[in-house]
Amino acid sequence: MVERIDVTEPIDNFITALKKDGLVIVKNFASYEDLDNSLKEVQPYLDNDKPWEGKLFPPETKRCFRLLARSKIVREKFFSHPIYQEVSEYFLNRTTTNYYDDKPTVYTTYPLLSMAMTMAIGPNAKAQRIHRDDKNHHATHVKSNEYVMGNDVLVGLMVPTCKTTVENAATQVIPGSHLWGDERPPYRDELISAELEKGDAVILLGSLYHCGANNYSDTIRPMHILFQCPGVYRQEEVPWLTYTVDQVKTYSKLVQQRLGYVSSAPNLGWVDLKSPDFLLKDEKDTDIGHKDLDEA
Repeated sequence: MVERIDVTEPIDNFITALKKDGLVIVKNFASYEDLDNSLKEVQPYLDNDKPWEGKLFPPETKRCFRLLARSKIVREKFFSHPIYQEVSEYFLNRTTTNYYDDKPTVYTTYPLLSMAMTMAIGPNAKAQRIHRDDKNHHATHVKSNEYVMGNDVLVGLMVPTCKTTVENAATQVIPGSHLWGDERPPYRDELISAELEKGDAVILLGSLYHCGANNYSDTIRPMHILFQCPGVYRQEEVPWLTYTVDQVKTYSKLVQQRLGYVSSAPNLGWVDLKSPDFLLKDEKDTDIGHKDLDEA
């Protein structure tokens, strides 16, 4: 069974469930209105998507990439939701103590958006291969009976825009598989369906085995999917390379940081040895001079 926790519950309840099972269902995460409008925002891109020719997706699945730029609701409400961001910071923040001469200094790096897309699984689509999403980061896994902090390099959020069932391809998961070592393969008979009511969402760790399921229904099942990684990791998707500065200026400070427009302390991710957010300021304010990033 997958634990289901209402969005109003304390953040510690979600963290505890994630440590135990590798995922948690967040009940009442989003309103019907926001879900419907978010689908309207991405529908033109889903309609224009071409069938996938490899094994990653079935040809019946449609996708919308560059999701944060194409859906304001996903960007500012779902991705920016306090529960998802607080959970991501808990598992992905990295804090270290370093010395300059004999002076200790503590630095914390915050998560970055790793990827964001909408996947709409169409009728007759076949299941994905069972996988861990942290494979792209070459993550290694050691078998453990208890959760070990610092092992995970991804925290994901899945927000379907409709009710999901076994018939319409509810995501399949293996609770507890985030504690398995790399020598242990997953099997189909271990999967369970994470069925969701409309308005529910799933938060999961990148080390959890899961897959998109068969769609036995005659309807399309759209879902917004987002992952964050530690601020010192390379992002899976780099859509911000296509965003204009004027676009990014309209995003919240949180989203700007998660895209990489704020350098990671002490000195990672800079332009001209400055935190890149100077590019988002008015032209008269961009000549801020030079100083140590870690003293900013």
